[in-house]
Amino acid sequence: MSFSGILKEIVRKVDGAASAMIIGVDGMPIEEYTAESLLSLDDLGAEASQMIKDINNAALNLGIGEAREFSIISDRCGILMRGITPEYFLALILKPGGNYGKGRFVLRSCIPRIESEF
Repeated sequence: MSFSGILKEIVRKVDGAASAMIIGVDGMPIEEYTAESLLSLDDLGAEASQMIKDINNAALNLGIGEAREFSIISDRCGILMRGITPEYFLALILKPGGNYGKGRFVLRSCIPRIESEF
């Protein structure tokens, strides 16, 4: 299945999911799928680069190793990010009432299908 197909499947499986994307640590989007636009995925890509670096630095400074997953929950949406490899992340954008637990599970379970392509 293509990246686009996998992203579409992720969004369809999670209640309240609006979009999903694969992004490099440099902020460049690899692939994206949007069912409902809650935020600009281009803007997320631009900001994600610095967020990933900052979170990884904090995790390393705490002595807990590289960050594999992190989330940002705001009034307007939630962003779940899960590492595919150290250079690529999978992001899921959810509505405030979305199923964040299932989102985390679906991201984690999709990683093996994606990581072999990197």
